Amino acid sequence: MKTFVLLLVASSLYGNHVCAQDSSNNSSKQVDKTKLPVPNEKEQLFYLQRDPNKNTVVYTLNKKDGKIDEDEPVSAYWILYEEDGERKDLSYIQRKFAYGIDHKKVSDNEYEIRLTSCKSIPFRLAYCPLSKQYEAFTSINNKPAIVKRIFVRINGGSLFKPNVDYIELICKDSQSGQKLKHMIPMDE
Repeated sequence: MKTFVLLLVASSLYGNHVCAQDSSNNSSKQVDKTKLPVPNEKEQLFYLQRDPNKNTVVYTLNKKDGKIDEDEPVSAYWILYEEDGERKDLSYIQRKFAYGIDHKKVSDNEYEIRLTSCKSIPFRLAYCPLSKQYEAFTSINNKPAIVKRIFVRINGGSLFKPNVDYIELICKDSQSGQKLKHMIPMDE
């Protein structure tokens, strides 16, 4: 998990200003996560937000000719809310080491997906008959849950060694629709 956090922050060095975590020790700035914008993109699966700003990585279902693109079933890009909502592709470093998605086809139209920097948390991309769309699933308390948001709380530290308090998964129960939260505390 420490690698995940380091890469989330370090990837900002290669993505111009999209992470807005610079040498002025912005890492101590925390956002009010309850006031962050909620993206609503076409084919949106989930999104990722973190300190120190409201810029957001959005993950969407990637289709080619009306079907899931088997080579890249999930696309990821920035919405730069700090810059009037501009959309921007992830840099090569961000895709390969931080915010990108690795995938493995499990069956027809079903994939195991993982963030490139956090391979220990698997998600399953599959069609959900209740929502009538594709969703990213995980398991919380042995219940299937649909991932909606990932939040990373950074509490000071430096650019290359941030102090991460936790990673939070905000999901909904795939049967009842009830909101579920799963906190992953970070060990020192």
